[in-house]
Amino acid sequence: MIVFILAAGKGTRLRPLTEHCPKALVPWQGKPLLACLLERLQAYGYRHFVLNLHHFAGMLRDYAETYARGHGIRIDFSDESPGLLDTGGALVHALPLLRGEKRVLVHNVDIFSDLDLPSFVREAEDQDADALLSVRRRETSRLLYADGQNRLRAWKNLKTGQEKGDFRQTDLQAYAFSGIHVLKTSLIEDWKRAYGENQPFSVIDAYMGSCHDSRILLQEQSQGYWKDMGKIEDFALRPKGCRDGLSFS
Repeated sequence: MIVFILAAGKGTRLRPLTEHCPKALVPWQGKPLLACLLERLQAYGYRHFVLNLHHFAGMLRDYAETYARGHGIRIDFSDESPGLLDTGGALVHALPLLRGEKRVLVHNVDIFSDLDLPSFVREAEDQDADALLSVRRRETSRLLYADGQNRLRAWKNLKTGQEKGDFRQTDLQAYAFSGIHVLKTSLIEDWKRAYGENQPFSVIDAYMGSCHDSRILLQEQSQGYWKDMGKIEDFALRPKGCRDGLSFS
C-alpha cells in the first residue's frame, strides 16, 4: 500500500523554525519530523510513499530523495509549488501517483502516534469502508460526530458555531480527527469530479459531502499515544515512547 504523507504546509505555527526550512524538516531530538515518521512506517513494512511539496519544495525533495536512496525505499512527489491545495485537493492532485491502488493510507507529517497502522488498514478492508478515520476524545474546537454504527454524520466548529451534517440523531458521539486515515482511491476520483483538479478543498469538507452516500467510518483510538507537533512549544517536549516499542528519538 502507498502511504501519502501530507507535508506541504507552511508551518506558520512553527515560526521561526520554518522560516528557513519546511515543517517536515524541522528537527526534533536531532532528526527531522519526516525521518521520524518514515522510520515508523518502514518498521511496519511500508516501502512506497508519496510526499506532497510546497513550502521549500526543493529542499524537501532533495532530503527525501537522499533518504530514499539510503534506506532502499521509494518516494514519489506530488508538487504543489504553484499553490497549496489543502488536504483534499492534495489527494486529487496526487491521483496519477496513486492509480492502481485500491486504498491509500494518509498520514500528516507532524503526527506522532502509536496507532497500529496495519491493523487500522485491515479494519478498513474488513468493514469495506470507503474511508476509515482515526479519531480521539480530546479537547478541540472542531468535532466529528458518528452514529451508533461509527458512521460519520456531522461536523461542528465550536468556536464559530458552523455545523454540517445531520444532528437529528440522538446517538451521536463527538470525536477529534487524528490526522491519520485510509480511503479508497475511487472516493478520491469522486472528489475529482465534484471539486475539479487543482482546486483547494478540505478533506473533512469532502468527507462530509460524501458521508450520506459512502461508508465513512470513524475508529476511536483514545487509549494509545498521540501528539500533534504543530506548535513551537511542542519541540521543547519529548514525546512519550510508543506502546509498540517504536521510538521517535
